[in-house]
Amino acid sequence: MVVSKWTDLFRSHEGRFYDYLVDHTQVTLAGLRLLYRFMAEGDAGPEHSLITSMSALEKQWDAIRRQLIDDLLSTFVTPIDREDLYDLSRCIDNVLDYADSTVKELVVYQIEATPEMLEMVKVLEEAAQNLNEAIAHMKDNVKLALEHLIAAKKHENQIETIYRLANAKLFDSTDVHYIFKVREVYRHLSNAADKLDEAADVMGSILIKGNV
Repeated sequence: MVVSKWTDLFRSHEGRFYDYLVDHTQVTLAGLRLLYRFMAEGDAGPEHSLITSMSALEKQWDAIRRQLIDDLLSTFVTPIDREDLYDLSRCIDNVLDYADSTVKELVVYQIEATPEMLEMVKVLEEAAQNLNEAIAHMKDNVKLALEHLIAAKKHENQIETIYRLANAKLFDSTDVHYIFKVREVYRHLSNAADKLDEAADVMGSILIKGNV
């Protein structure tokens, strides 16, 4: 009976780390959806309600990440290697940071989103959704989780293709200032894709190790 109680206790503590990861990806996915809406609506000033919503998501994300780190430091045994948990959380955090930076730069630079920006963010959404599904199934269906990771990595390749073509098209412009502003936004979206790809690699390593 005592052994059973201790086992239940460890399982309940283990479960919260999976919950943190799911929460992380869901908040990031919500941030990417906000970014898409912000871009699609256009003509948005610094007081736009979606900017406020993005800031609220950032605060929510920071609270989740702080709790994860606190629990990593205070928990003797974790269900997943603690370095992998930290790295996965960091990568997902970087994606939301780039989304937030993109919103701010569109406002500061006073530029409207290009069709290529919208396309990149839409594919980023799909990649984040696949990462979220992979994390959700990492305990009960490793095969399905791996399929979602493969899909997420394919989306990253798709974004890089869009990124290169968008830059090539951008350099047809004669407005140097516009080129630098838009290229900076493209770069942030490309970096967000790189971090999603890195998160997928960490997830893949976790699944291959079999410590879920």
